[in-house]
Parts: sequence; structure tokens; C-alpha cells
Amino acid sequence: MNEPRVTTILKESNLLDFSMVRQDIMARAQNFGHVVHKITELWDLGTLNIDSVDPAAVLCFEGWKKFRKDFDLSFKPEEIEHRLTSKLGFSGTPDRWHTEKGILVDIKSSSSMLPAVAIQTAAYQILIEENTGIKIKKRIGVQLTEKGYKIEPYDDRADRAVFLSCLNVYRWKQRHNMLDKRQQ
Repeated sequence: MNEPRVTTILKESNLLDFSMVRQDIMARAQNFGHVVHKITELWDLGTLNIDSVDPAAVLCFEGWKKFRKDFDLSFKPEEIEHRLTSKLGFSGTPDRWHTEKGILVDIKSSSSMLPAVAIQTAAYQILIEENTGIKIKKRIGVQLTEKGYKIEPYDDRADRAVFLSCLNVYRWKQRHNMLDKRQQ
């Protein structure tokens, strides 16, 4: 059986709810997010062909480059988009983390940073610490915008407990055949 992904768990717990967004708009936003993630990944790996960058994503890409420069000149993520599975029975793909600095970065290209990103990064922290033994000291969301970037720090210790509660709700709904079939 496949382990549920962090975002699926958050959706089933109603912390992420996009039901009010038209499907065509949601599909475009998701596609744009995938493009931005791929561009930043290729940039971080040193393999991006700048001529191949979708013009619509250039401003977000510039925001990522500026973040990388401004945040810490030595910040070079050691892990990029690496899927992990927890012994607690869930999986996820943290965007970036840096072993030595203990920093977890989640990239967003949305128009706003949703509060649930705090819970998402707490879940990713569990995954990283459990799978690598690395202690994550700082969780941040980086919202890439047409004007650059915004950083949202996440330091509420309760975020972990909230995610574990969501996981328990997910498992309860699973046992009672109450999961949204679209999420599975």
C-alpha cells in the first residue's frame, strides 16, 4: 500500500481546501508551480539552460536567485526534491534542505502563503530527521513572486503536533472508508 503524501493528509484534514477554485484555474496554478520547482531545481543543480525558461516563470526564477543570494551566500541545498517515507506511515517530498545549517526550505509560487505551509514543513521536518538523523533548526517558506520573494519563518513547536493530529484523522477516516476518493 502506498503511504499517503503530506499534502493529501492536509487536504483530508481540511487544512488545504481548494474546492472553491475553478478546476481550470487550479490546473494552471499547479502546472505553473511544477514549472517553477523544476526551474529552481535545475538552477540549484547547475544544469539550467536559461534559454529554455518559460517567460511566465522568469520573475519567479529571478526571485529564487535573489533569495539564494540574499539569504546566505553559502546556502547551497544538499538535497533537492527528495521523496522520503516515514515509519509513521506517510511520505513527502521536501523542496530543499541543508544538512550543515539544519535549514528546511519550502518553495511556493502561489499568490499567498497559506497557513498550512507551517504544518507541511513540520511534516517534512519529521521526514528529514527520521530518514537522515539531521536536526532541522529552521523551517522557512519562500514565496516567489513577480516582485522577488517573501520569507515566512515557521517556528511554532505545535506545528508538529498539528500534523500528527491530521495524520491520526487521516487514518481514522481511512479505517471508516471516509477518504475522498480523488485524494487517493
